[in-house]
Amino acid sequence: MPWVRLHGSKDYLDMLLLLDEFPRVKQTFNLVPSLLEQLIDYADHGASDRHLSLSRKRAADLSDEEKAEIADSFFAAHYPTMIKPNPRFNELYHRCHEKTGRGAAHNLTDQDFLDLQFWSNAVWIDPTLRAEKRVKALYRRGRDYSEEDKNYLLDYQIDILRRVIPAYRDRRSAGKIEVSFSPYYHPILPLLVDSAAARMAVPNIALPRRHFAYPEDADTQVEQAIAYYRQLFGGECLGLWPSEGSVSEAILPILHHHGIRWIASDEEIYYASTNHPIAKQRNPDQPLDGIHRPYWVGGDENRLGMLFRDHRLSDKIGFVYSNWDAEKAADDFLSELHKLAAVYEKAGVDALVSVILDGENAWEYYPNDGADFLRALYGRLDQDKRIETVLPADVFSSKEGIKPLPFLFSGSWINHNFRVWIGHEEDNAAWDLLGASREQLVDFLNGHPDFDKAKAELAWKEIYIAEGSDWCWWYGEDHQTEYFEIFDYLFRKHLQNVWETIGLEPPVTLMRPIRKPSRQIGMLEPTDFITPIIDGRQTDFFEWFGAGRVECHKLGGAMHRADAKIREIMFGYDDDFVYFRIDFEKDALIDRETSTLLIDLVCEEKHVAEITPSGTVLKKQTESGYEPVPMVVKSDWGRLVEVALPRDASRCGREKRLYFAVSVKENEKVVERWPEANYIFMDLPNRGETLFWQV
Repeated sequence: MPWVRLHGSKDYLDMLLLLDEFPRVKQTFNLVPSLLEQLIDYADHGASDRHLSLSRKRAADLSDEEKAEIADSFFAAHYPTMIKPNPRFNELYHRCHEKTGRGAAHNLTDQDFLDLQFWSNAVWIDPTLRAEKRVKALYRRGRDYSEEDKNYLLDYQIDILRRVIPAYRDRRSAGKIEVSFSPYYHPILPLLVDSAAARMAVPNIALPRRHFAYPEDADTQVEQAIAYYRQLFGGECLGLWPSEGSVSEAILPILHHHGIRWIASDEEIYYASTNHPIAKQRNPDQPLDGIHRPYWVGGDENRLGMLFRDHRLSDKIGFVYSNWDAEKAADDFLSELHKLAAVYEKAGVDALVSVILDGENAWEYYPNDGADFLRALYGRLDQDKRIETVLPADVFSSKEGIKPLPFLFSGSWINHNFRVWIGHEEDNAAWDLLGASREQLVDFLNGHPDFDKAKAELAWKEIYIAEGSDWCWWYGEDHQTEYFEIFDYLFRKHLQNVWETIGLEPPVTLMRPIRKPSRQIGMLEPTDFITPIIDGRQTDFFEWFGAGRVECHKLGGAMHRADAKIREIMFGYDDDFVYFRIDFEKDALIDRETSTLLIDLVCEEKHVAEITPSGTVLKKQTESGYEPVPMVVKSDWGRLVEVALPRDASRCGREKRLYFAVSVKENEKVVERWPEANYIFMDLPNRGETLFWQV
């Protein structure tokens, strides 16, 4: 898959170059060793992937099958910020989406395919890296590229990857940044040590049939990471971000043994560790005591520094500010920090605010790949005398003023548990296949002490790769991707490789997909007509019986947000109306005077319903923007929100499918959208038709 290469040219170098402009700003970057290994494979060893191979091939030589594949798969980018702003790429997108597969391919000329090969890679080069003279000219031209032009761009992309590791090494040596690592193949360390660790947060969780408890694997994953750090950076790795912020008491001796001085996780781990009430929403003027300071964990024998991220501030960068003006977003972030500073200054104590987020996936949702926001943010941090950016290694170099935390809860940075990776039947099936393959490898090597050492190491490498967290990230119903089947195949292929490397036939269980057939994750489709009373409350148990529903926490993608306001969306229809119901999280803070709910509706035309406590206005998209529609929409915002939209506003034509998304807007800024990208859909027959069987 192409994601290391594409993210490598878009997200791994630009922040470093921007930091060079701001001498007072320091920052910590966490890198995953197996990712760096892949960057080196691309840069120095000629590695490729399917997307790159199809991009390199002469457009005139593409087969019909390859053309169909390109037309289907070369638009894997966030449409509003990466496709739409580029006229030629946007034109090709719409031409290919008029039809699919071979139909779309027959709609394109060789020149169209050549331009598509170019743009499918060009949008994945960060805007700050497009200033090289010839590259800049290629972007400016916009279309009608030659094979030479295309290959120059692809070579330039690989050259960017070649610059990444030296750039981190140089700035680390200069003291500008700190580089921390994760365990080598990004496993969930507490679950490697003992899968029963999942029961601390969720006592009744269903665990795999095979008890997985191999602390020696956790040790190896850390040991290999530390060795690779020394090889690449020529110094000691002092900090470690445990994959997905996953921590437990049991991993601390392993980390201490390998010289790690500090780790980090989410604030909910702090609350759970101290039996403090977990508050996902809080007033920044009255911050909860405890998370804005460093701690020691592990006792005297295995002492490590511990940081807890402020997930409200972190999620603002990860999920909220992408929809804001860059300058206003940076001002808002500094305002949040100043509010915290005022509280702590009044109390006479220093505060350490840890802002930790996914370093690559957030930026494609920002205009200009986040460069405008980052430059605005860094500029304000650089000039602000009340705020100092610090490196964790410097924080923990002093033993003064750091309190011990007697106990560390077992969990991750997502809801302080491990349910994303274990507990669902698909996750558990993956753990069972991993455990069975590992047991077979151990039994075989014990019975064949003279077996080829190189092959044994290769077999163990396949096990360690399969222990990575990303496989189970995509199993279960927590997250969405177009590539479920590929991830499933690759996970099972790594385990098949274990058996084949030691000369054994893989079992048939490794040939069967773990992943269930594709579906809209987190969604139940309507099963009957509904006609609810629009009064902003649950009038009776049966009024929404038969409605479709979406559990918002299951609509996640490559990132996962912690402070959602909307818990569930329900939807359905009768012959006269399409109905929506929005239920909020129990602890969500919704200011009814400044908040608006938006329901984007896409069918034959595009509408948006703007909902406030005083009523709903329906608007239609026109060439000049959105204009009000003279149509009465029933709505009520009480304990929940209910909306009845006339069927005339949702005519779906032949497709008979309505696409929609729900957003929260506060002070004229969108702070939350479900789903994060794309749309939910419901099949919507014409009046008098039905999709439901009546008995």
